[in-house]
Amino acid sequence: MSDSQRIDAELARALESLGRAVKANPHSEEAKPKPPAKIIQLPFWPEPVRGMPNPVLRSALFSAVHSKDRRFIDRELIAAVNGVEIRFTGKQLNQEDLELCAEIFHLARLHPLGDTCHTTAHGLLKTLGWSTGKYQHEQLHEGLLRLQGHSVEINGPRFDYFGSLVLEGIKDKLTRHYLIKVSPKIAPLFDNGWTGLHAEQRRRLRRKPLALWLHAFYASHDKPFPYKVETLRELSGSRTANLFHFRKALRRALTELIAAGAIATYEIDAADLVHVHKLPTITQKSRK
Repeated sequence: MSDSQRIDAELARALESLGRAVKANPHSEEAKPKPPAKIIQLPFWPEPVRGMPNPVLRSALFSAVHSKDRRFIDRELIAAVNGVEIRFTGKQLNQEDLELCAEIFHLARLHPLGDTCHTTAHGLLKTLGWSTGKYQHEQLHEGLLRLQGHSVEINGPRFDYFGSLVLEGIKDKLTRHYLIKVSPKIAPLFDNGWTGLHAEQRRRLRRKPLALWLHAFYASHDKPFPYKVETLRELSGSRTANLFHFRKALRRALTELIAAGAIATYEIDAADLVHVHKLPTITQKSRK
């Protein structure tokens, strides 16, 4: 018998032995069918709103600063309400980034998390209510890079999330199509509570960072309790050092919320506590 014939015979015997072993133990790991992968999706909110997890709305993660005033942050503890702890590394996020992040989540809610969301730069700009010129296309891409290029740690009641808010993406420079992924690991942030932000109200507040931050913050409270003016300054990430000037800006921003239909009334009492009274709505609802 030649060497090749001997190898063929040994291989045949090994395969026959393996077949007998499988038949004798049909419940072995090799024979078990794999369970279907669990599908993880974001909550399905209606078209007029944009869903965001409550911890990011009750903190200075998306701060009330203009884009020109962004700074680089190195694992800094971000101001947040009691019970929420957030650390951040990267270029500071603001309310423009919140708008973009919320729009990405809005697309992602239609698919299992981790699947690719298809969109166009023009389509994103239109849904955001932004202009569609060259500058806005560049602004959009820079925003996506910020949402992917940072590191955030959010400590919740049970789960701690660490990573970026957008997993990854691909841009076709010829067609200006985007393929974007959101990590399935972000789902527990929504399980701990999320808010549907009234998109049209936020468009009325465009380019007003403090009003936009207050809109998101109070949207996440069904029945807001009083906060001190100084606390709101800290939570919003405002750079206004003088409390008198911040109080003046706060009054102006809250008046803008009334005009946008986001709140009914507000008052600042003698103890410098801000009392906000909301209008009940169907589309703007905080969950948990």
